[in-house]
Parts: sequence; structure tokens; C-alpha cells
Amino acid sequence: MDIVPLDFAAEPGRAADYHALAAGSMAPGPRMPAHLFRLVAERGWRAMPAETWLAVDDGRVIGGVTVHLPDRDNTHLALIRFLQVDPGHRRRGVGGALLSQVAERARAHGRAMVLVEVAEGGSGAAFVRAKGMRAVASQARRVLDLTGFAVPEREVPGYRLEFLRGRTPDPLIGDMSTLLEIMNDAPLDDLSVDEERWTADDVTALEDAWTLTHQDVFTVIARAGDGSPAAFTRLFADTLEADGWARQTDTAVRREHRGRGLGRWVKEANTAWLRRARPDLTRVITWNAVSNAPMVAINERLGYRLLDVWHEWELHV
Repeated sequence: MDIVPLDFAAEPGRAADYHALAAGSMAPGPRMPAHLFRLVAERGWRAMPAETWLAVDDGRVIGGVTVHLPDRDNTHLALIRFLQVDPGHRRRGVGGALLSQVAERARAHGRAMVLVEVAEGGSGAAFVRAKGMRAVASQARRVLDLTGFAVPEREVPGYRLEFLRGRTPDPLIGDMSTLLEIMNDAPLDDLSVDEERWTADDVTALEDAWTLTHQDVFTVIARAGDGSPAAFTRLFADTLEADGWARQTDTAVRREHRGRGLGRWVKEANTAWLRRARPDLTRVITWNAVSNAPMVAINERLGYRLLDVWHEWELHV
């Protein structure tokens, strides 16, 4: 067995084999389409250096790992985005060889720590524990059945809603930078990560990635009476291979506007809009920190039901 780098552009066959191994790594959640998988593996949503290494045996791809290397915030970290081994080759040292490769590359790039996310109770959990890794944070996945979703239209006094589909209009990019930075308030448990900063250029670059990956993006912003942004939420769906799934991502409320029900309000409105605009979608999946009790309560009130729990593990290198 050899551990070799993958060049997605030069080796489409091996890239396709890697996708076949890793695309279902989030089952029973949605399978990742090839066009989205490639962008996430090659650079991530916020473009950063990344490396993919494959385990190859007699010309066959039997495993692979992708590691992201943040080059602005969190430059002490190496982030494993995918780590998969063919089921027929597990418990033969393939996963260990791939993890060793990541640790070596992390040290070469001056990183102090490797992070990886693993589903609770599966073979991956036993693997990372055996490698001496430590669980530092927990995320729960929940799924909403869109076919039964219905909420009455309502208002929150002193606020209005703004609906955006697709890219943020240029005059609103500054507001979006402000809203995205609120996500730094989300619970981190014992994760050793720094806050992420957002500029107008960062927002534009992020939304360029939506175009590259054929994402249909629904954003609802709550604005205060003076027009300032108070809260927002986002839903994503693929335009080519949604397979009935949408993804609930960021939801945040500015501190001075909390306690007024804005988080629930924007999510209700956005989900109702998504259901009207995309009748092909039947399910929405979301992630929340297990410790984020307010957002978990909102999601459960909306009808989200627990799917599974994942843990973030760290390895000092």
C-alpha cells in the first residue's frame, strides 16, 4: 500500500474513486454530490490550502483523507474534512497510515493540533480513541420533515423581514459581514479555536463558491426599526442533485436584540419560503452544538428531530 497525493484536475479517475468512498460518509444524512465534494476537498467554502492523500493498493483507491490548513484564523490547526477507508480494508492499518500522514503534514506546516469529527458509537469513534485523541466538542444533527411543516405568519413588533435568494446585493455586503461574525458567539465547548473575521471580500469569495457548486441559497434577515441588521438565517439546496435534501446552516441574533424571538422568527419564515419555492425538497438537516440549548429548543419547536450525535476529536502533534 502506498500513500500518495491526489491532484483532482490531473487524476479524475482517482478523484471519482475517492468521491465514491467519501460521499456517503455522513449517512444517514445527505450524500454529497461530486461537484460539491470536489470544492470542499480542494479548498473548502472559505478558500484555504488543502491536501488530499490516498491509500492505493495495487492501483486501487482503498482510502483517503483530506486536510484543510487555515491560513488566516486558526493557523495552529489542521482540519480533517474526510477520512474514509473502504469497508473491505478496515482494521488493516489503512486509517492509521492516513492519520499518520496528516500528523506529519500538520507538523510540516507548523500546526500544533489536528481536529476530526466522528459519529458517536461508530467504528470511527473506536479508531480515534485508540489513536489517543480527545473529544472536545459535541454536535447533534436533526432533521425536519418539510412535508408536514406549517407555521402561521406572524410579526415581531419593531422588526421587519428581508428575503434574499442567491447572492447578497452589493449594498448589503457590509451588513452580511456583521451578521456572519455573530456566529463566533456559538458554543465551542473545549475546542481550541479562534474567532473568524469577515470582510466584504470574504463574503464575496464565499458566495462565488455557491455559484461554483450550484447552490440555491435562501437568506432571511430581520431588521430593526432603524434598518440595522438584527438577525439572520440561511438554507441551502443543491440545484443539480438535491435528492430531496436542504441544509440549514447559520442562524444568529445580535446580542442587543436577543430575547425577542428573532431566531425562531427568521427560521420559520425562511423554512416556509423554502417549502413554497422548492417543492422538490422534503427534508432539512441541521447541526447544532449539543450545549447550544436556545438553538436546540428553537429547532425542536420547529419540528426538527434528532438524527445522531457527532464529536470533535483533537490530536496534539
